[in-house]
Amino acid sequence: MKSEFIKVLIGLAAIIVGGAAEEILPKAAEVGVPLLMASSVFMAMKLQVQATVMFAIAAGAVEDALSGLPPATSSSFFLAVAALARWSEFPRGALVMAYPLYQWWLWVWTGGAYGVLFNRMLVALPMGLVSAFAAWTALAWLERRAAVDE
Repeated sequence: MKSEFIKVLIGLAAIIVGGAAEEILPKAAEVGVPLLMASSVFMAMKLQVQATVMFAIAAGAVEDALSGLPPATSSSFFLAVAALARWSEFPRGALVMAYPLYQWWLWVWTGGAYGVLFNRMLVALPMGLVSAFAAWTALAWLERRAAVDE
């Protein structure tokens, strides 16, 4: 029971800090750092299925609110990425490849309002790699410090 409560607190902190960091950190070619998506993939590996669904929807809703996107644009993609990472052999690879696909997803659902798709996808690959490493390292450290599995 204690570890589940701690996981919920870590998830809440990941959403708050990840959303704030996405707003504060600089963007390259209008592509930000996908910390909320990386957090949803990390939490998909740690939580049960129902909690994973709720976390992905919450993280996607925060992403939509911060970016001014239509409702459920990011939530639906975050759910798909969390499911792919949960049942894939290499969840970090799923996350790294998911961010360029997320740029395509945004281009499809928003009518291409965010600039040249090809440039955004080229920048999204290294941004996804860096954010996956940063988010997984920070959340794993926080989980160890909180002694979740002990």
